[in-house]
Amino acid sequence: MAIESRATQIAAIGYTFVIISSIATCLRVYCRVWVVKAFGADDWLALIAQFMFIVFCSYEITGVRYGTGRHFKDIEPENIPRAMQMWWTCEPTYVLTNMAIKASIAIFLLRICITRTHKIIIWTITGITEIYSLFFFLLFVLQCRPTSLFWLRYTSNPPGGSCFDASVVAKAFYAYSAISCLSDWTYSLLPIALVYNLQMSRRTKISVVGILAAGAIASSATIIRFPYLYSLTDIDDFLYSTSDVAIWSTVETGLGITASSVATLRPLLRNFLGHGSSADGQGNSARPWQRTGSNHPTGGYLRSHGQNGEEVFDLHDNAGKRIGVTTVIDHDDKSEGNGETGKNGSRSEASDSVAELHGWNSSQSDLADANGQPRAQKGWNVLVKKTVVQTRGSDLA
Repeated sequence: MAIESRATQIAAIGYTFVIISSIATCLRVYCRVWVVKAFGADDWLALIAQFMFIVFCSYEITGVRYGTGRHFKDIEPENIPRAMQMWWTCEPTYVLTNMAIKASIAIFLLRICITRTHKIIIWTITGITEIYSLFFFLLFVLQCRPTSLFWLRYTSNPPGGSCFDASVVAKAFYAYSAISCLSDWTYSLLPIALVYNLQMSRRTKISVVGILAAGAIASSATIIRFPYLYSLTDIDDFLYSTSDVAIWSTVETGLGITASSVATLRPLLRNFLGHGSSADGQGNSARPWQRTGSNHPTGGYLRSHGQNGEEVFDLHDNAGKRIGVTTVIDHDDKSEGNGETGKNGSRSEASDSVAELHGWNSSQSDLADANGQPRAQKGWNVLVKKTVVQTRGSDLA
């Protein structure tokens, strides 16, 4: 008679998502360190989450070796406590991993946000999620006294002590899953509000929102897991009954890490595909003159003035390095030989742009020569192509 088992499924899911999430995390590190050159706190948290996820899956797969995914009656008696110990170790590791993921995503989104309302929303939902996660972590770890009673109660001579009723942990897990879904959907829908009023192309908006909202995929695994949480109360056949909880918890965490890493890869994809930013369409001839308020590696999007004076927003590959005002200037080589008309035209346009820049930055020093005279007034023909403002945000270009 064939033995009923979910062990192979549990192990396969573990191996699969360790590989997928590891690839996504490695690409994230490459993109942030070598492409954007802005490795931040969210990236460190992503690395921590990936490391803990590998630990989680290692315990899970080890548990499969001892009996996770099988009925108690089909497991060697001496292996049941070992499998239960692996299961116990997985749960707090799972919670800590997801705490790191949520914090990483929150920091990532805080870089993009420029409105107080959006920041308050992120801080609030992150605070609620992290605090309840810590509560659930402690509840699970301390549910039995002594802790070893969780797995040793399945031996012939269990130690003295007591455990919470299994329904307490199950109900707490329901609440944890609900809060996790709330945070995932908040993080996923917020990017729509962030880019809604920006004058990006429709294609850019869709790609940005699509990448940032990928976190909602992880919550789908959380939702699917809901009906199976009641199995946590089945202490008489725990290792088999909780198979779906183990599977979907692995999927949820693996997707969360992968989605949060994919959200940072847009600069790498743009470089790979050879596309430039629409806000940086001046080509290699443009010379950046930058005033930066900080050397802290942050990212952002750029606000530029189009030819008709309208404001145009786009995400930028190099926005991760600085915060401040950037003016892109082209030297007008042709006007030098075109007589006074060409020069006057260049002077006029440069002066107008300098005046506009002065209103933004209260400084014209970047457009002055060593003697303090405006370059346009000394016959140095320049054409101010655009003035952009780099705001605190993430490197999404």
